Amino acid sequence: MRKQVKSILNYYKSMAVWSFIVTLGITIINPELILALSTKLFLVFVLWFMISDRKVRQRLRFYRIRGVSNIKFFTIIYLFDGVLTTAFLLLIKGFI
Repeated sequence: MRKQVKSILNYYKSMAVWSFIVTLGITIINPELILALSTKLFLVFVLWFMISDRKVRQRLRFYRIRGVSNIKFFTIIYLFDGVLTTAFLLLIKGFI
């Protein structure tokens, strides 16, 4: 289980910059936690649909090797990203 989560978080590192840019955009527009988490959930669903593309699926093959299902993969990515987003927004709201 630990190796699975580690491989998922290793994949998340490549998306972390884009996720932070989205979080900054949401913070500038309207720093509401529900809006941020809803937007992140939408982006996770977009990523899920991208997997249906054969080329993208081949690039994501490494998480399949460790026996990670799609649901576990996207759930862990969303939860981890949600925790980071929540922490960031709570810190920013403390200064606003």
